[in-house]
Amino acid sequence: MRRRCIPWLFALASALAASLSGCPENPPAAVVHGQNKLTLLHTADIHSRLFPYNLQIGHIDAQLGLGATDSITNVGGAARISHILGRERARAARSLHVDGGDCFQGAPVFNFFDGEAEIRSLVAMGTDAMVVANHEFDKGALNLGIQLQRNASYPVLAANYSFEDPSQPGASPLGSIVVPFETFDVDGLRVTVIGMGNLSSITSIFDQPNRLGIQPLKTSEVAQFYIDLVRPFTDVIVVATHLGLEYDERMIEATTGIDVVLGGHNHIVLQPPKRVADCAAIDQNGNHYIETAAPGGQDPDEPSVMQRRYCTPREVVLAHSGAFAKFAGRLDLVLSNHAEDLDDPAAYDPLNRFEVASYDYRLFPINDSVPEDPIVTSLLEPYAFGLDALANLDLLVGFAPDGSRRFSTSGGDSPLGNLIATAMWLRLGIQTDFSLTNTTGIRADLVPGAVDVEQMYNIFPFDNSITKMQLSGKEVQELFNFVARRSSGRGCKSQAQIAGARVVIDCTAQPDPNVAPGIATHVYIGTTPQPCASDLDCPGAELGSCDSSIGRCWLPIDTIASYELATSNYLAAGGSGFRVLQRNTTQLDTKVQQRDALMDFIRAGSPCGADPATDEAFPCSTDADCAGVGIAGETYVCACAERAWEQEGALCGFDPVVACASSGGSPELGEGACVLQTCVDAVANYERAVCARSPTEDSRQACLASLRPCAAGGETCKFLACIDGSLGNNADGRLRMLGQ
Repeated sequence: MRRRCIPWLFALASALAASLSGCPENPPAAVVHGQNKLTLLHTADIHSRLFPYNLQIGHIDAQLGLGATDSITNVGGAARISHILGRERARAARSLHVDGGDCFQGAPVFNFFDGEAEIRSLVAMGTDAMVVANHEFDKGALNLGIQLQRNASYPVLAANYSFEDPSQPGASPLGSIVVPFETFDVDGLRVTVIGMGNLSSITSIFDQPNRLGIQPLKTSEVAQFYIDLVRPFTDVIVVATHLGLEYDERMIEATTGIDVVLGGHNHIVLQPPKRVADCAAIDQNGNHYIETAAPGGQDPDEPSVMQRRYCTPREVVLAHSGAFAKFAGRLDLVLSNHAEDLDDPAAYDPLNRFEVASYDYRLFPINDSVPEDPIVTSLLEPYAFGLDALANLDLLVGFAPDGSRRFSTSGGDSPLGNLIATAMWLRLGIQTDFSLTNTTGIRADLVPGAVDVEQMYNIFPFDNSITKMQLSGKEVQELFNFVARRSSGRGCKSQAQIAGARVVIDCTAQPDPNVAPGIATHVYIGTTPQPCASDLDCPGAELGSCDSSIGRCWLPIDTIASYELATSNYLAAGGSGFRVLQRNTTQLDTKVQQRDALMDFIRAGSPCGADPATDEAFPCSTDADCAGVGIAGETYVCACAERAWEQEGALCGFDPVVACASSGGSPELGEGACVLQTCVDAVANYERAVCARSPTEDSRQACLASLRPCAAGGETCKFLACIDGSLGNNADGRLRMLGQ
């Protein structure tokens, strides 16, 4: 049994004294002694993946048990997560479920319901506490406050945010909702969970005042303050963060007294968890210490001074449990307040109450082998019906024979990044000199097969529009230098995707010792008429100067020339640190959403195996007419409704005896056209999945009889755009990374 309780905090500031009246004068004695077990269940970065979705499994996810490498597996879903959490609670003596934040933003349910479904799902899962993270603010602080007030039944945590006064007109109610920590009595074991919200991604909060009404607080200082505050009155301290791995480690090293950190934000899994030593600073005598803030004097405006506190290093368990509802983590702790149970009995400090004697971590993949919790399934049904009414998410956009990855194996430009940047660059009415978007804004890979509107929302969940602006050549250089520095600090993986330009990024160059390493060289925008086969054929023979795909040389930027950029309104406003764009005064928001630009660009493409002269499918009467269509290894069939042979769960067949009607020109509906067999099968399976959602077996069969999935697949693939290299769905080296 677990109960929320208010710790005995007689050391609290006077502003909190009233809310803690009636607390006992002395710290309580421990209720339990010796070895005790505690199970911490952890999720983070669910990103609105409340409904299951298809995912092409990468190498890392495969190693973690999500599915076979390169297979397309149905993963995620709040009902499946809830089943795992309920099962593990039943198997644990003491347990708490902590969510690390970013439950908002990432799927259409958030775009249309503003986070209501996410909060209610966490409540239905039995969540004990949640951290406020950066994407919780995607529709504003007021929206977050309203959703939490209406729907949350668990404490919401963020110790490193100071909120505006909620009583002021127009202010969000977050100041009266979000608390820095919560203490739980878990069958006699007092567990305090301290929350740490994200600072690195919400750069706008460092501008004072800001539209979120938040003042950021220094992480290590505020963490140590609350550790010292609660440590005499609690047995175990867990810090739940959305800081990211690097900042988690920094916080641990700069503090003392934390037992466990449950982290998020980087979308990674730590399997096994890391063990990070706290109290890491060492003075000239070899003594370990931390720095804490001391009052600066009588003047409240006088800054605090730092003072050293000497301490003994302890190992802190640090766990991350992945993202996008793909995994849930279980951390089993054996805790003890008896020195002899610990690895180093002499180092035990009774002030720390219970220490981690040992631990075990298990990661649970959330895939189609996991049953669904019927309570959560029932809760989400109205939202599913609402999405069907509000947005035609089942509308097909294209067919991706091989899918498209959002990250590059080389660290530079990625196939999906190039496709998106090109869609922005060439959008009618935009058509700028070059385009740029942030790599991390692309939230999912393009899964091979039939691509629908819902998948477009998964790739681009943000309602960001395209902004145009004029930049000088000097500003272009400054822009790419910032991209280089940002990329250098992230493993030399490009943090931008571009079109209309070519850049070489040197991650190790550091011309200014006061600035982080990373510089952009060989920046080109636009091409010259000069033909080339290699860089040697271009003036100066500079690296990256020849575009072999079009056989022309690129034009180096001129520092005094003017260039028009298309980017997202998020980056234009300085998001992700793009200050060089934020201060530009020529900005024009086109109101064209990046997602819409991508969908329209794909829809304008040709079907797989189209005639290059007409960009339409080849007409045919029989399969023999399709010989030689497409590339080697692909199978094309002559499709028309009369030939379609329904084979549920298998490849669609086409009657070899029946011939399709053919006009000899561009095929129309009902006439024969050469289509890719894998496209027909993918669309047919997609239509079968639509019918499978029918409530009864009779209605499912009626749906299948009406749709005739194989016939529908053949007709659809005559016109459905092929998302392949012809659309720019490939990596071509436009962003070259040096120094990896």
